Amino acid sequence: MKQIILVLSCCLFMTACVNWDITGPAGPEGLPGPPGQKPPGADTSSILGRVFTFNQFTVPIWPVDSVKITLHLSADSTLETMADTAGYYRFNGISTGTYNLTYSRSGFGEMKVFGQTHISGGTLNTTVQEVSIVQIATQNLPDSAWFGQPISPDYISFRFTTTPSNFSMANQNYLVFFSKHANVSDRDYLFKMEYQSIYTQKSLLAPYFSPGDSMYARVYLFPRYFYTPVSSVTMIRPGTSYIDPSTGELVYPFRNSQSALAAGVF
Repeated sequence: MKQIILVLSCCLFMTACVNWDITGPAGPEGLPGPPGQKPPGADTSSILGRVFTFNQFTVPIWPVDSVKITLHLSADSTLETMADTAGYYRFNGISTGTYNLTYSRSGFGEMKVFGQTHISGGTLNTTVQEVSIVQIATQNLPDSAWFGQPISPDYISFRFTTTPSNFSMANQNYLVFFSKHANVSDRDYLFKMEYQSIYTQKSLLAPYFSPGDSMYARVYLFPRYFYTPVSSVTMIRPGTSYIDPSTGELVYPFRNSQSALAAGVF
């Protein structure tokens, strides 16, 4: 009997010394649980982008932390933020929708981006196109403008001079507005030329003028940096113009606000 008890005691002792903490092969994966509820304010998707600034001679300006970006949430509600020194900006926690953005700085053209689509509910951010705002020209202004000698009776020649002389008159770097009165401007005109030769066919003006009519024209210039000749085509740097959906007009907010006046007879 003593021997039996001794053997049982040894077996219990050996059993206590065995490490039974052994993980076997994983069993089949169970069914997934229900998705958790997202707590209020947990939406991290953002609208972000970058803006660049240039002076009137189209030299980049650094830092870029004085540009205000406005996100239009509705007709009477906006959010505002400032670009950092490198031009980056971000609006966090924006609801799904389509938004307009405005980029502004005192003394610069006000750029706009229309119809930016944004989908919230996750971590995927919406990146807006790069935007450039340019200082309104105060020195590259036309000092005088006049109608010159046309190449033929079927054409009108328009010319101007500027000070300082570092702005060269070239095709496709200016806008000209025509009218029958001296108050012609970019908001009050009969006909405008965008990026045309200094020679204009009279047939383009004929719907607005008759022979003997007084004709006035006013010129607006653009910084040359944003125009890169490619053969006979001129390309505009992206982000320096936009289409205003309310008018369908191409808008160049960085053009100079002053201009010269030319007078003549059609």
